[in-house]
Amino acid sequence: MATQPGDSQEALKSLGRTAELGFRPVLGQTAVKTKDECRAPVPATPDAFTACGQGDNALTKYVLEAVAVPGTDVSDAKATYDKNQGAGWMVQLKFTAAGSKRFGDVTGRLAKQQSPANQFAIVLDDTVLSAPTVAQALTGGNAEISGNFTQRSAQELAAQLDTGALPVQLKVSSVTRLPVD
Repeated sequence: MATQPGDSQEALKSLGRTAELGFRPVLGQTAVKTKDECRAPVPATPDAFTACGQGDNALTKYVLEAVAVPGTDVSDAKATYDKNQGAGWMVQLKFTAAGSKRFGDVTGRLAKQQSPANQFAIVLDDTVLSAPTVAQALTGGNAEISGNFTQRSAQELAAQLDTGALPVQLKVSSVTRLPVD
C-alpha cells in the first residue's frame, strides 16, 4: 500500500497531539445508523460540538456544549463492583480541588434540566465514551457512574478516565524513511 506525500506529515502531527478528555453538557442527541452520519454537520450554536458514541444500544450523535470539566481534573478513576446495593459494576471518580468545584457546579445545573439536557458526555477527542444522566448536584469531589456495565466495560472506562488527558506532548526528534518496494 503506497502512501501519499502528505500522509506522513499528517501522521506525525497526529502523534504529537495530546488526547483531550472532557466532560461536556449535552444539548441534544439523535440516533444515527453509520459513523458517516456522525461527521455530518448539525445546525447548532457556534460553540456547539458534535461527537458520536454508543448510547442506549445504538450509535448516537450528541450535540454538546464546551468542556465544563477537563479530564485533567480527574485525579482517580476505578471500576468497582457494588455487591451491597445490587448496582453491579460502576466507575468511581475522584476529582482535584478545582475539578470538584467545576463538577459540582455543572452537575447542579444539569440536575435541574429535562432529558437529554440533564446529561453530560465524557468525550475523548471526538468520541463519546459515556453520557450519564445527572439526578443531583455532585459535590465533594467524588462521583459514581453506574449503568449496564460489565466488568470489562467498567474497567475500560475507568482506564480511559484515568489516562485520557495525560499532560504529555510528544515531540518528533527524528524521522527515518524506509524505501518503498
